[in-house]
Amino acid sequence: MKPHRLAAVATAAALTLTGISVAGPAEAAAKPGVVVDYDYDKIKIKPKNFRPYKDVHFSNVRWSSLTRSTGYATAVQNVNTCIPDCAAANYEKTKVKLKFNRVRLSDCRKVFSRVKVTEVKSKKSRTLHLPVFKKSC
Repeated sequence: MKPHRLAAVATAAALTLTGISVAGPAEAAAKPGVVVDYDYDKIKIKPKNFRPYKDVHFSNVRWSSLTRSTGYATAVQNVNTCIPDCAAANYEKTKVKLKFNRVRLSDCRKVFSRVKVTEVKSKKSRTLHLPVFKKSC
């Protein structure tokens, strides 16, 4: 290994061991998160599950792409059918593709405020508005 490469690898390893992140230009760009709970829990980047509404949540979210303006993922959409009543928690599960867009500020952090949900089998799609919580920054 060339001396300058060896020095760069050693520096990166030392910084990693001390907990300092070595991010490239693409990683350094602030990527939006997703509001994970309609009741407001936390803002996470690439969550594995999120709940934009009381009776709708997405599980097994697998992210294929995330940029500063859009995000793409596949997931299982779980919708409470409310049969015989909502407390029974009977969920209808559907495999879906998700396209996140429309970045807004929520508690001074960038989040996606809209997601297009497309059912894998039927190809039906609809757009959901994701919660955004206003707070002066």
